[in-house]
Amino acid sequence: MQQSISDTDKGPNRPIRYLKVSKQPEQANLGLQGSRPKDILIMSTTLDFRPPTGQTARPAIFPMLEIHPTKSPSNTVSPSKTESPSKTGRVAWNRPYAWSTIIPSVRRQESIEGALIGCAIGESIGGLGRSKQARLRSELCSKPLGQIDPGTLVASHRTEGMLVSVQAVLLSQAMSENFQSHLSERLAWYQRLQPTAYLGGFVNSLLGRSQSTAKLGDDPLVRALALSVLMQGHHDGALSWVEDSTQLTFGNRWVIQASFLIATAAQVAQFHRTAHQISTANLLKDLRSATGSQEIQQRLDALIEAQEADETADSASRILGCKEHRWQDHLVDNALLAIYTFARHPDAIHKGLAELLELHGNLQGVLSLYAGLATVQSGVQGLPGLWPDRLSLYPYSSAWVQQYTDRCVDWPHGPEDIQATRCLPSHPVGQFVRNLCRGFA
Repeated sequence: MQQSISDTDKGPNRPIRYLKVSKQPEQANLGLQGSRPKDILIMSTTLDFRPPTGQTARPAIFPMLEIHPTKSPSNTVSPSKTESPSKTGRVAWNRPYAWSTIIPSVRRQESIEGALIGCAIGESIGGLGRSKQARLRSELCSKPLGQIDPGTLVASHRTEGMLVSVQAVLLSQAMSENFQSHLSERLAWYQRLQPTAYLGGFVNSLLGRSQSTAKLGDDPLVRALALSVLMQGHHDGALSWVEDSTQLTFGNRWVIQASFLIATAAQVAQFHRTAHQISTANLLKDLRSATGSQEIQQRLDALIEAQEADETADSASRILGCKEHRWQDHLVDNALLAIYTFARHPDAIHKGLAELLELHGNLQGVLSLYAGLATVQSGVQGLPGLWPDRLSLYPYSSAWVQQYTDRCVDWPHGPEDIQATRCLPSHPVGQFVRNLCRGFA
């Protein structure tokens, strides 16, 4: 049995509130620079200091972090008498890049579409049988990209959870409290459409079985990626939305940190081909300086050394405890390996996928995150030509996804836009039929 570290710390279960939008509606529209509510903690867009790495002893192979989804976050900042309530009880994190940075609308559209399509394709590839994955890896290494046909790509619950997050954002009217309630409601409805799997998850929770993986749309990491591309240019309190989303399914401090890692990496991907472009070469170091978790810092230190030695994703997976190339679908490790692979291959998704497909086991989580990050950076045009056409999102069509992208690009520019933005129909009957045909997956 693989060794694990248990998160036994206790702490106050208080969500982040960098921005109380409901009390300052005139400042929720931060498409304009300079609109900074008083209780936002503004961060620098550059890192002036990066702590040196590799100075403390650490294991060659890290044990798996044990995740308890019902435990409240314990890595929190101690309340200060001089701080406002909106800045207390938050998970320790130093934001390296500004969320209020505005990127061109064309680039924003590419990023949103890339997040939706990229995550779906990555999850679909992770769901292929082992023989199909091996064939696809061989073709990625030998064939021209335009000639690689992966067959029909069928997305699963992570993609659905990401689409549900987009719906909740559009319904929120730019208020974080509304977002959390809408997301909770829509996730519950999605789970009710899968009675067999929902009952199985309920039984596991009664038996106290540890849940380190995501089920039934409750993967907070893909939701964090989607929220990152939606919130960029909105306001510097975006991480409060990410934490609210994560806490709906995982109150664990390491999972919240992992969500922040993914959201911040997605920022770097979005800045590509803009005036704010940031090299991915220092991404791991920037994230290492940002995180407040010692356990994640140690893992990032090891991955930084692996990156400097030009080690593949397969080698990096062994640092995270992967044995005999068999990957465990662990939320924190998924985030770390996906970001490591993205830092190695930000503009060559075929190379990153080929490296990750050297692994066996459950790859849906890590592949969806890496493909999402890489496609946010390159746009859908960076994917092999046949792949977007091979993607099945039934009961949704490609036109449905494009409509969502168009609705999200200009969100929110002002009260009129927020009120006019509506989510599209969810097709619950089609979802139920899909879940029956897919074995409630």
